[in-house]
Amino acid sequence: MQRRASRQGYLSEAGASLVDKKLGLNIVPTTAVVELAAPTFYYGRLDRAKARTKERIQSRYPDLGRRFHRIGLPPKKGSFQLFVTGYQDASHWLRMWDSYPEQAPPPVTQREFQLLFEKLVVLDYVIRNTDRGNDNWLIRYEQADVAETPIVPNDPNPTNLAETQPPDEGQLIDLAEANCRASGPEELIDEQQLQQRSSGEPAPAEVEWADVTVPKVAIAAIDNGLAFPFKHPDEWRAYPFGWSLLPMAQKPFSDETIDAILPKLDDTNFVRELGEELKQVFRKDKGFDKKMFERQLSVMRGQIFNLREALRTKKSPYQLILMPAQYMVEVKQKKRRQRFRSENDERTDYECRDFA
Repeated sequence: MQRRASRQGYLSEAGASLVDKKLGLNIVPTTAVVELAAPTFYYGRLDRAKARTKERIQSRYPDLGRRFHRIGLPPKKGSFQLFVTGYQDASHWLRMWDSYPEQAPPPVTQREFQLLFEKLVVLDYVIRNTDRGNDNWLIRYEQADVAETPIVPNDPNPTNLAETQPPDEGQLIDLAEANCRASGPEELIDEQQLQQRSSGEPAPAEVEWADVTVPKVAIAAIDNGLAFPFKHPDEWRAYPFGWSLLPMAQKPFSDETIDAILPKLDDTNFVRELGEELKQVFRKDKGFDKKMFERQLSVMRGQIFNLREALRTKKSPYQLILMPAQYMVEVKQKKRRQRFRSENDERTDYECRDFA
């Protein structure tokens, strides 16, 4: 399984990007199958000799060189992924947050990180990534910084700027009214802050982060070349999910993730369309094997079946990976032949089998 996956690793990279876009996860850098040629690529001696010979003939005999179908080294197929900046290995930030809790993200950022982590779980489980450790998915963490223009909390009793402007020369001023304005909302805010400090109650989030920016977090799921296996791993411990032992994996799937993913997985047309689009990606390889690809889809359908049940019952990612592996085979049933056949003469069913 590993040898075949490594030979088609570029297809797996592009397929993971497709699944990411179809599910609306947006955590995989855009990846596509391209054909490129470069002298730094590996080429056999024969290919390099052919390229040099054609280049010499073209330079000496231009008329003859124009007859060649291609000049130079032959292009090679591979996956081309958008480079991301500002990211580091997930193990770096996870280790730092664990060793230095004071540098850990605030609750609002931790909530955002939990949702991103669940997207990673969904992606890895659907494509059955057999090589996911905490060193091959990335985290970008923008720490808090002093805001250039401090964000002031909403004033419950805002004063009109026109009223606070100094009066024109010669205008009469009501001293009683001016004193009320001067000691109005500002004094109330100061009293509220003093009461909060004396009682030990935490200040609202908008007050705590009034002078600094809220830390931001993002993740990138790279290194998906060993996904889409044609069978489930024989030994579970040999291909674990590296994130399964993280504290985030013990929390049930959030309502946001369930609402975003479950309706798509419940739609059989969506799952069928996903399989057809993956087929268009994998068939770009000259060694494409239809039967082998159907086995890959059977594994993916089984993963989707388990993920649906986990989302419906609000399981945690750790509970998800403990579910029995499923293998869903596509079964096509044809009706008896008729003189005039309609589009509905062929029906597709799925047979779910427990993988033992």
